[in-house]
Amino acid sequence: MTELTGGVICVLAVAGVVMNNRRVIWCFPIWLVSNILSAGLHAHAGLWAMVARDLIFVGLAVEGFLIWKRKE
Repeated sequence: MTELTGGVICVLAVAGVVMNNRRVIWCFPIWLVSNILSAGLHAHAGLWAMVARDLIFVGLAVEGFLIWKRKE
């Protein structure tokens, strides 16, 4: 199950980067989901520094989405 979850996280993260490169605002919700899943996976493994990083990325995804929405 962990490998499957990691694969889904990877696909979502890459999709978010591709969308960001193409200036598609939905990259941020995609990253939000991938980072939440990643935080869960890392917490399950006891990798607390990675959980902290993932939660910072969650905040940055929310911030990016809000900033982008204001510019529209």
